[in-house]
Amino acid sequence: MSREAAPVLLSVADGIATLTLNRPKAMNAFDGATSRAMLDALASVGRDAAVRVVVIAANGPAFSAGGDFNWVLGWPELSEAERQHGARLMTEVVQAIYELPKPTIARVQGAAVGGGAGVMLACDYAIAAETARFGLTSVRNGLLAGIAIAVLIQAVGPRRARQLLMHGGVYPAREALAMGLVDRVVPADRLDAEVASLAGDLKLGAPDVQALVKRLVTQIDPMPAGAGVVDLIAGHVAGQCVTDEAREGMSAFLAKRKPRWAT
Repeated sequence: MSREAAPVLLSVADGIATLTLNRPKAMNAFDGATSRAMLDALASVGRDAAVRVVVIAANGPAFSAGGDFNWVLGWPELSEAERQHGARLMTEVVQAIYELPKPTIARVQGAAVGGGAGVMLACDYAIAAETARFGLTSVRNGLLAGIAIAVLIQAVGPRRARQLLMHGGVYPAREALAMGLVDRVVPADRLDAEVASLAGDLKLGAPDVQALVKRLVTQIDPMPAGAGVVDLIAGHVAGQCVTDEAREGMSAFLAKRKPRWAT
């Protein structure tokens, strides 16, 4: 497969990996091949210690239209096990982004709808162009936007999530910002600069602590307040402060220099 035909492109520069959806004629919709390519790329950057930040981007006018109807329309001819496998593929993409032990940024230049919104919401940050549009539109096509449900609830809360999933409308970037679907909205010609600035800021953080934060927030969120949470946090705080990373960070601060991971 040529680089031009690959459904997902991967590039790494200065510690920043960019995974680019590359099906512009299909509005970067996900089929089986695209899902598998994204999972492979995520696994690769997850293992690469040189990668500090991961950007999810897309070629063409749309970020992602979610599941590819040309793919899903063939599912009635498949066995239940085969349909389950297809349904799991894109859900696993969202989960893999969410669980990636590195900061992630969605660079959204156009429509992010259905499962495409789920891919965006799985990232730690979403920066959108003013011209971008967002929606959980599957209900208007007789489908369930299940791929996005878990991360949508985290982003906007259960009540708003129900509203968006039942309504199926499409919203402009500023309205999406007010709802909590995206974190920043910028002019289209400032999108790359804003993503690069945030990625640079994230590279200043200690990588092991960033990975720990991602695990702990997910672990602590459903836990009731009490001694269990106190013990969990105290244990990690006490353990982290004696690591090589902590020693380097504190020594760098006292010496008024940057820590090794930030240089």
